[in-house]
Amino acid sequence: MESLLSNFLAKYNYWVYIALVMIGMYAMIAKRNLVKKIIGMNIMQTAVILFYVSIGAKKGKTIPIIRSMLFWIQRRMY
Repeated sequence: MESLLSNFLAKYNYWVYIALVMIGMYAMIAKRNLVKKIIGMNIMQTAVILFYVSIGAKKGKTIPIIRSMLFWIQRRMY
């Protein structure tokens, strides 16, 4: 039981993603008002962006920029 709870809490961002997708899908299917449907689509869009950010985030890592490319960009700016 303790292992299940620790697994659930370790991946809370995925549960937030699932909840946002479900809320957005409900708004798109159940509501008849077009503005509310668009708000539901916006909630789903936010969930997808959250998912992409959460799968791309790494603890203790740096951004993947090649040093020679960074040097080339800096040289072209001046």
